[in-house]
Amino acid sequence: MKNKLFILVVLMLAVSLSLLGCGNESASGPVENEGDGTATEEGGEQSVEGVIKIGAVLPMTGPAAVFGEKFQNAYTMAVEEINEAGGVRGGMKLELVIEDSQERPEEGVKSAERLINDDDVLILTGGRSSGVTFAVARVANQYQMPYLIDHGSTDLATQSGWEYVFRFNPTAGMYSEALQDFLINETDVSSVAYIQVDNAFGDAIYEYGLKDFFEEKGYDVLYEKYDENSLDLRPIMNNVKNFGPDAVIMTSGTDNEATQIMRAAAEAGVNAKVFAGTGAGHSIMGFYEQAGDLAEYVMSSAPWHGDKSQDEWHEFYNNYRDRYGHSPGEHEVEGYVSIYIIADVLERAESLNREDVRKALAETDMMTIFGPIKFEDFDGYTNQNRGITELSQWIDGELVSVYPEEVADREPVYPFPSWNER
Repeated sequence: MKNKLFILVVLMLAVSLSLLGCGNESASGPVENEGDGTATEEGGEQSVEGVIKIGAVLPMTGPAAVFGEKFQNAYTMAVEEINEAGGVRGGMKLELVIEDSQERPEEGVKSAERLINDDDVLILTGGRSSGVTFAVARVANQYQMPYLIDHGSTDLATQSGWEYVFRFNPTAGMYSEALQDFLINETDVSSVAYIQVDNAFGDAIYEYGLKDFFEEKGYDVLYEKYDENSLDLRPIMNNVKNFGPDAVIMTSGTDNEATQIMRAAAEAGVNAKVFAGTGAGHSIMGFYEQAGDLAEYVMSSAPWHGDKSQDEWHEFYNNYRDRYGHSPGEHEVEGYVSIYIIADVLERAESLNREDVRKALAETDMMTIFGPIKFEDFDGYTNQNRGITELSQWIDGELVSVYPEEVADREPVYPFPSWNER
């Protein structure tokens, strides 16, 4: 993809120079005044000469700061690659502007408003949690700011008919699709204990994904919620122990929550054939670092980690691991691809104002290391990409893809070994 973008930039630059007689106007888009970067064309041109700003709302402080760092790393790597390859629109550089949401919706709104009030910011991305993403989406649409969601999964963000909000990652309702297929096709599970954090993310996973699945398949279900500030989950796991489910499905918000759940399960002696998270806390290295052997063989159903059949995917994987010292997962792939989608949009936009950026975003049809990206209206969604999910499993300290077979790195370990056999 980088090569394609670079070639496109070179071709556009060559054409522009031939048409403009090597003048000093920008290669595409409006002519800007020298010195103050003010556009001369009517229509609210908002770029600073030579620089295009991308706004990102991320949790950079607080308990979810680990996620903010992941996206910051991925964004930064992509921005640097694109700029080193020549930038966009014949040489303009991308600049990332991050505002801290503290993973709180009210702070996310303030962060989004600060970015929207900066006339040089042409598009927003980020959000991370469902609560913050929904809050940012509402503000972005209200002020007609294009917003590309790369991870926040609340279905409502693209079910509200908002014209300026786009999402390429799967929604929460889609997160568990790979796990559902696995349970149906590869197991004899008939009873499930579902444990979720009591927040917008947990509610969305259940309401838009698992609730109907449980009912349609006729599973015997125990449904438990916990407060995200709870430090002792043993009472819940004692209930699970008494219920005796075939599968334990868990929606955690952070790696610490995911760790507490598995510690409580081991202490209570809950032995199930499947322990599976739904992304988030169960899918990040912090979970394994805290839980250690308790994380072994725990599954996680979430957005897939990208198209490993592509050379570009392996280049990204190796570069990321070399630079940051750990393997990238779903969050890093999403963040990295978000910047490349935005670069493609900025390249195609008729001019550099927010309305033309929105129009170009709506017309996106490209292949990335995350798979195909095309925003469509379907099943009540607006501007939603048809996302792909996969089932991964922690094996020997690595989160590896195990289902479906066409994207799997190896076969899954099933059933989950009992605690006294591990």
